[in-house]
Amino acid sequence: MRWFLVGVATLGVVLTGCTTGPKAVVTVAAGAPVEQPTGWRATATADDQARIEGLGDRMQRMLAAVPAGARARVAAERPLLDPKSALDAPALSPGSYQCRLVRVGGRRGVVSYKSDFCYIAVVDGKQSFTKQTGTQLPGGWLFDDDKGKRLIFLGTLRPQQAASAPPYGQVRQRDVAAVIERIAPFRWRMALVKNDGQGDQMLDIYELIPVVNGSS
Repeated sequence: MRWFLVGVATLGVVLTGCTTGPKAVVTVAAGAPVEQPTGWRATATADDQARIEGLGDRMQRMLAAVPAGARARVAAERPLLDPKSALDAPALSPGSYQCRLVRVGGRRGVVSYKSDFCYIAVVDGKQSFTKQTGTQLPGGWLFDDDKGKRLIFLGTLRPQQAASAPPYGQVRQRDVAAVIERIAPFRWRMALVKNDGQGDQMLDIYELIPVVNGSS
């Protein structure tokens, strides 16, 4: 952990003029140690940090606002749509995953889309996440988190027709962050915290299930 200390400095200032004047002494008091962010917090923007930490409350607010006619779909999607369903050991194994988007919000309340494919790779000792098919293609890096039950994803959204996307933090409109949690054996959720200027109107959650023996 990196620490920076503000030390005590005594500065002697000599006032000169036509005659020799008195010396002025300025004392700077010692400040408290300042802890520098590490891990995902050293990379994430301040806005994304706040959204990540507020995700649980946001999920609860949005699920409470789902129209009565969509409550059965919410129940059918548990534990994916249960803010308290996170389990220990959130790590993902490298390989291919089915990733199904469930969107909470809007007039329909809950909408499930067909599954696409995502891939977890290890590059220079770090895990990367790439959505390979579909219209929205988030890609970036996974970070361990000190809270133990989640991973943090920081990346960018690449349009389907684009060959690449800028790194996280360079173009704010492309940035996307997410919280990844294990919610059942061989089942994870990836909740995107990107705001898109819509506040609590929409929340995108991907269900991640490993592809076994190359099956789709």
